[in-house]
Amino acid sequence: MSIATDSNTATPDPAVPGSAAASPAAGRPAGRPAGRPANAAEVAAEIAPEYAVERALAAAIKDASRIGDLLDVLRRARLWLPLPAGSTVPVHGGAVTLPTVCYLGCDFVPAYSSARLLQQLAPGADTPQAAGDLPHAVVRAADLARLLPPNVGIALNAGASESVPVYPPGVSYLAAHDAASELDYISVGPLPVRPDGLLADIAAGFMQIGPVRDASAAWLSVRYAGEGLLISVTLDDPAEAAARDLAAGAIERAAWQAPAQDTAFPIDVTFPGEREPDHIDEWISACATPFYRRG
Repeated sequence: MSIATDSNTATPDPAVPGSAAASPAAGRPAGRPAGRPANAAEVAAEIAPEYAVERALAAAIKDASRIGDLLDVLRRARLWLPLPAGSTVPVHGGAVTLPTVCYLGCDFVPAYSSARLLQQLAPGADTPQAAGDLPHAVVRAADLARLLPPNVGIALNAGASESVPVYPPGVSYLAAHDAASELDYISVGPLPVRPDGLLADIAAGFMQIGPVRDASAAWLSVRYAGEGLLISVTLDDPAEAAARDLAAGAIERAAWQAPAQDTAFPIDVTFPGEREPDHIDEWISACATPFYRRG
């Protein structure tokens, strides 16, 4: 399946709901944790990409030298593309036409960082049809960039009070760097400040849960998206959903009861062994001392 933008082409992804804000620096861009994840890399993956785009975009508006950082975030995000009225995304092959806008002599494909902004700002959004049926496609920015011709840019959040034109050099950057290397954006390390009270309460809860073998804590950081406490819980059987629910419930109860200074950050949980181990699981196993061990 493909999408044509006038004479241009892009590959759509399934639509994903979301919301975000955005912002325009008309300058030419320069080159450079709902649901518990099964492993630590998926904790980072669940952070809504549009929020990362929003933060990076706001930073780029304040400092044009950071537009390269925005492109780094954008290449891992999805974009909502408006389609002309009456268009549909083909299921098997074929193409649809995307609108383009002209800015300073360059053609751009309008694209939005969330479904909400698409419905508010896309061409035709003020028609009766726009109540939720505005034709659109959702694509990875990197996929779109790889299939656009070299003279077409991306108008990010076109029509917003704050928006960014990604010129063809920026589109080429998006196309040249695949999103596979997310390890560059995800890091793990020791806790900057150890929340002893919170960890003690979590350990007390785990004492009542037989399948919990041990638990460790680490600090997970995701570039542009934030950081927080990650609790790694080793179970007798990581695939046992009931045991995972009990462990997560104990963490949630402890967090609600903990003093504010011990919960002034996101808290998430991972269960090593449920899926293939990632580099974060390996770091915790090698470097983190468990705060709980079954007696």
